[in-house]
Amino acid sequence: MVHQLLVPPQEIRTDRLLLTPLSPRDVDDVHGLFADARTWTHLPAGRHRSRAQTVDLVQRKIGGRARYGLGSWTVRSLADRGFLGVAGVDMTAGHVWNLGYRFVPGSWGHGYATEAARAAVAAAAGAAPDVPVTGRVLTNNTGSAVVLRRAGLSLVWQGTTAAATPAGVERQVWADRALTAEQHDWLVAHA
Repeated sequence: MVHQLLVPPQEIRTDRLLLTPLSPRDVDDVHGLFADARTWTHLPAGRHRSRAQTVDLVQRKIGGRARYGLGSWTVRSLADRGFLGVAGVDMTAGHVWNLGYRFVPGSWGHGYATEAARAAVAAAAGAAPDVPVTGRVLTNNTGSAVVLRRAGLSLVWQGTTAAATPAGVERQVWADRALTAEQHDWLVAHA
């Protein structure tokens, strides 16, 4: 694996946000976010129960950035450098970018997820313009679907898979462009 210091810095500033590559120094903030049950109301089973889960997540995201030149960021306020969340795109085994975001509850409703998602879509277009940006959400998470739409993605599939979901909830796949049959099939299988 390429050491993180050998990867060029990718700090991005938006109107209100400072986006910096996830690093080991972010583990405590990220763990607080991913362990907070309020951030998992749509999929309670995803909540981190141990710090080791978060360390593994951060390490995987650092490794993905080293391999593909782009990945998830720590999101902080430009105004006070306060931790707001995690957002960005990560390359999947299906050879598409996966757009993801999770924010601390106190930051909800201010448009930060949309602002970070738009920055991620733009960064993905710069890093690998031929690779689609996709997002996967549950139908009980309408706020996340709104962010995907505002970031330029469109709904390309909705349905059920073998993966467990809360009762009456379906999975959705969103994309910023037409997908190949292989990409579509992979996304549905991993929705």
